[in-house]
Amino acid sequence: MSTVPPIRREILVEADPATAFEVFTARIGRWWPVAELSVYGTGGIVEFADGQLIERLADGHPAVWGTVTRWEPAAAVAFTWHPGGTPERASHVEVTFTPADSQTLVTLTHAGWHAFDDPAAARAEYEQGWPMVLDRYRDHADQRGEHDGGHTWVALLHRPGPAAPPDGTVFDDPRFAEHAAFLTRMRDAGYLVAAGPLTDALGEGMTILRLPGADQLEQATRLATQDDTSVAGGFFTVTVRPWQVMMQARPSSP
Repeated sequence: MSTVPPIRREILVEADPATAFEVFTARIGRWWPVAELSVYGTGGIVEFADGQLIERLADGHPAVWGTVTRWEPAAAVAFTWHPGGTPERASHVEVTFTPADSQTLVTLTHAGWHAFDDPAAARAEYEQGWPMVLDRYRDHADQRGEHDGGHTWVALLHRPGPAAPPDGTVFDDPRFAEHAAFLTRMRDAGYLVAAGPLTDALGEGMTILRLPGADQLEQATRLATQDDTSVAGGFFTVTVRPWQVMMQARPSSP
């Protein structure tokens, strides 16, 4: 058994415990820094599903990061932790949510370093990684930040591509399912705002995405051109237009 002590990190977020818990669990795909900290890199989407924490590729291929061991909405979530490894070599992460006046104190504890070949080196690595994770989480959980411009909005303009039917009947073509699957992934990741056909242009449509972070145009372009296999295969072409949102309706309470 390793004597290396746990990592313990605390942050305050501008949200009630129920919202803070929901953002950490149900909305984890919106804020987890997959480009920097993941198995697959920018191609993956992170989610809690079926009692596990999973990263999925665009084709649905999963990488299981851990298994949920505690699930108490508005109070705590805990899970084994082995991204890129096996369940037999798992450490353990617990996150608690405690009311603090109008805020929530979120405490993350990472223990079980005996699972690693070099416990001290593993702890030192995660000591650098968890602050990035929690900073991204706090930015997304902060209810005051919903209108501060800390997001990237894009409009995706879709038109029939060279592989589409010449008569423009793309919505009846079986290959349209690839585009529908892309939209579903964007919805599940929390990026999708709206999508649908343009009624005055045969075969054309528009999708609005909203990604967390102010400098995510490159990521949005990659999603639109590579993650959407209907575009990558020439069924659709897409124009990615960055959008500066100056005003939006205030969201309803969670």
